[in-house]
Amino acid sequence: KGKLADTFCTPFLTEQSGVGLRAARKINAQSKLFREEPIISGQYSWGIVYGYEACHHCLKSLETPLGMLRRLTKDQDLTLPLPDKTPSVDVSSFSFCPGCKVMFCSEKCLKTALSLYHAPVCTNGDPDHPLIKLDEMWRSMHYPPETTSLVMIVKVIGLIISSGRIPDIFGGFYQAVENRGNTHKVLKPELISKLDLLRDGLLQIFGSNSLVQQLLVRENFISLIALIGMNGQGIGTSSFADYCKRVEELPLTKDEKENLDERMEVLYDKIDEEVGMFTNVEGTGLYELQSK
Repeated sequence: KGKLADTFCTPFLTEQSGVGLRAARKINAQSKLFREEPIISGQYSWGIVYGYEACHHCLKSLETPLGMLRRLTKDQDLTLPLPDKTPSVDVSSFSFCPGCKVMFCSEKCLKTALSLYHAPVCTNGDPDHPLIKLDEMWRSMHYPPETTSLVMIVKVIGLIISSGRIPDIFGGFYQAVENRGNTHKVLKPELISKLDLLRDGLLQIFGSNSLVQQLLVRENFISLIALIGMNGQGIGTSSFADYCKRVEELPLTKDEKENLDERMEVLYDKIDEEVGMFTNVEGTGLYELQSK
């Protein structure tokens, strides 16, 4: 759970925008107001398809900085300036679900995911699993830039099945959405019929669970989509960005700094030519504080 540093700011509530923070005193740049782990988070579906490797639980980027750079630019001959300053990626710490083989950054994340939500929704390596077909349907109706993903919806379902209840916090989330007006306003009218197909597919897979049936009542399901789209907080991770931050903080001479800046500018231009703004592992999360 996150803890708000109330010496920095105080929360407030408006019907239009929900919960916000108002500065209680001058806040210096880079000050941390609070740190909070998401209740649940999920990577965007298109990012998974295009090879943005991330921990299935915490979304940590799992590529090496050089590997990420070469994938983003589609240039296997590129090298990094100051490679000895590259943050290490401990591949030996990675873990995989024994069923579906999705990747986790650590045994801890794997065990947490299995206990919280993953076990009842695992596809067990079946390439024809209905969830895989539904994810294809989702991508056909929600192109980048994404605001949520089927991954998040399925994790919520897994969380409910594993816990045997709909967590109390979701009541607060729904109320926050309702405070902003009709939840349908965040959904395009032409999308509703496709969402019905998605809902029907989820009911066929998980409908034997009475709590999931309740979640997948049409109005509840549309509210869930709106909830994640409106209250979910964007998450972005990048091993390449971590490398860039590290080298920018190095105590370099003026000439070394200028040389580094020139080389980095070339790399950024190459990335921009290929992927534009889609440089990070991207996803969304629901938080107890931030998502209200």
